[in-house]
This record gives sequence, structure tokens and C-alpha cells, in this order.
Amino acid sequence: MNDIIKTGMHLLVVVLFDDSSLEDIILGMTSISGGPITMIDGVSGSANLSQAIPMFAEFANMGGRRFSKILITCVAKPDTVESLIEALDEGGIDFAGSEMGEIYDIPLGQAFVTEG
Repeated sequence: MNDIIKTGMHLLVVVLFDDSSLEDIILGMTSISGGPITMIDGVSGSANLSQAIPMFAEFANMGGRRFSKILITCVAKPDTVESLIEALDEGGIDFAGSEMGEIYDIPLGQAFVTEG
């Protein structure tokens, strides 16, 4: 039981506003994590509000991002963001120099990881 509890893990979250390079980014994340990648389709709060309540329909065009893809994985490397940016650079994707999205590296004390 104790070998499925990992210490020193990081939660790597990539929020994509432009999914034109989605497959390459998933490949880059897989290359540094070695584990599964979870993808969530995101919709902004103002877009949800405008669809749910017609009175707030004008909120849909208030600017900002309406849709995104959220990619999540757990990694054991402490330099996860640098490794991902390096892997993307090798694939010709300049993530840092564009408005493609955001990358978050969240340290976890422990993670319950099942491998198989």
C-alpha cells in the first residue's frame, strides 16, 4: 500500500487558450510525466452565465477568453515547467512568447498514484 503514495510530486497544469498545437503539447507533457494526461474543456464564467440566464447575454462579449483546454498530470521532477518548455521548444512551439496559454507547477506534499 505504501508504494502507491509518492512524495515530492508536482501537479502540472497547462491552460490552453489556443488549441492549434494541442497534440504537440500533450506529447510534450507525456514525455516529461510518463503518466496519463487529463484534459478538461473549460468555458468562462461569463459565457456560462450568458447561456444560463438570458438577461446576462451581453456578458458573453465582455472580452477575455471564452473557451480553454485544461491539461493536468502529476510529475515527479522538480523542474517540470522548464522541462516542458524545453520539450515544446524542441518541437518548434514557443509557448512562453505567445498568448497560447498558461502553465502552473503546483508542488504536492504527497500524491496517491496508481500505476498500471
